[in-house]
Order: sequence, then C-alpha cells, then structure tokens
Amino acid sequence: MTTLTELWAAFVAERSLSIEPTTVVTYEQVAHWLARCPVKDPALGRAALVWIMQQKPEKAALRVGQYVKTLYRWACAEDVGLVGKNPVASFKFPKTRRRVEVDITVFPRTAVDDVMVALRQASRHEAQWHLVAQFMLQTGLRTGEAFAVQWGDIDWDGAQVLVRGNFTITHGYLARTKTGHNRLVPLNSIAMKVLRERQAAEDGREFVFPWNRQSFMTTFRTRMRRLRAAGVLDFQARPYTLRHTALSRWVEEGVPVQQVAKWAGNSSEMVWAHYAGCTTNYPMPVL
Repeated sequence: MTTLTELWAAFVAERSLSIEPTTVVTYEQVAHWLARCPVKDPALGRAALVWIMQQKPEKAALRVGQYVKTLYRWACAEDVGLVGKNPVASFKFPKTRRRVEVDITVFPRTAVDDVMVALRQASRHEAQWHLVAQFMLQTGLRTGEAFAVQWGDIDWDGAQVLVRGNFTITHGYLARTKTGHNRLVPLNSIAMKVLRERQAAEDGREFVFPWNRQSFMTTFRTRMRRLRAAGVLDFQARPYTLRHTALSRWVEEGVPVQQVAKWAGNSSEMVWAHYAGCTTNYPMPVL
C-alpha cells in the first residue's frame, strides 16, 4: 500500500521538473511533517489534515495543510490516478485570526537604508535578498508578483514591467495575478539598476529573482525583528510593508490616487483604506 509520505514524494518528483530547485526545500519541510503524522493511509486524508491542523505553530500547520490538499487534487487527477476519490475535497480550513492594526505599517524614510543593509548582510550564496526588497519598494509589487517576474516581462526601452503572474508558496508559479488582471508598472532608475545588476549575474534562468520565496520571507522577518530590537523600527515589519511604503510614498509625492491604484492593481478606495500610511513625521503646523 502506498503511504501518504510516498504519495507526497511522487508529487514532489513531478513538481520539481517545472519549478526552481530552491522551492524543493519548502517541499522537504512538508515531508518532515508527514513523516511525523500518525496517519499513513492516503484514504484517511481527512484524519491526516485534522492532525496537521492541531499542531503548532498554527501558521505552519495551515501552510502544510494547504500543501496536502493540493497533493490530493493532483493525486486524484484523471491523468495521475494515484488516489481514486479525494477524501479532503470538502475539508474547510479554520479561519485565521486577523490582527487588528490601528496604523498601516510603513518604513520611515530614515530607516530604509538600514533595512536594505540588514538584508544585504543576510544574503547567502547567490540569493540577494536586498535586491528583491529594493525592487518591491520601487515598484510596489506584492511579494508573489516580484518573484513571478520573468525576463520576458521587462520592457527595457519603455522602462516598465508587465505584471502578469504570481509565485505562491503552495502552488509555485501561477500565470495570473492575485486580482486576475495584468498591469504595466513603470520602472524608475533604482528599479532599473536592480534589474541591470541581476542581468549581469543572469545564468539563463527564466525568473529575475529565482530564489526561494519562503526563505526570503523568513529572513526578512528575522532581520526586521533585529532592527526593532535595536530601536531602528518601532513595529515588526513584514515583506508586505515594502508595498505599503511604496504606495504611501507615491501618495505623499503627489501622485494622483487613481494612478497609484492603477500601478498597484487595486481600487482607489482600497488604496485609501489599506495602503495610504505616512512615511514622514510632520510637525504640527501653527494655524
């Protein structure tokens, strides 16, 4: 009888043919969870998911659970046929508890250099995390959108990038954006400089940033936690803070909110409600 762990190994073997090798590291983390799971029979997938969702930390459990649900969709596909009936098709994941934030977190202008230096110091081997962060800051792209940018999406003469994909943690590259709409985003001089630096080191791979997204997010949070401990930041930043900061600074620079929304792939209402923060401490004017 094929075990759940063996089923996962077959899934990884096929997926590894079409994804970057670094993504397999994330798959290995799921394999460790499944090795610990007391449920071994693939027919008892629902029981396996229940066990996974009872583990800690909750975010990691949810991520592994989503991978397992993806595994069953693949295994039950007609051209795969490793599992006859999907036992988790109707399984509903618990809703995550959303943290209520009073303010939209943005990087103060005085802290941006510290952020980039911290990420540059965290870079290991070929992965240059500060280049990803700088590109996200200059373009306002979501994390998955930045990792999905391919060399063919760059218009060098027009200095713009076509945003048409999303690199997810659970499914890898998807040929559609989060909102389902493609958009063109202008590239300023700093964004172009990042691309030229990447182009100089380019070795024929398809993606501009062919590194592991999960590793970037983990490293980013760790380094920002250190900056907070050092008093550089007064909040715990996450990669999405780069997008918040970009959109907020565009608004502060006087770019019409309609244009900001178009670049960001959102509505004007969404920009005002969720993205427009304040990156500068202004003195109270005397009236």
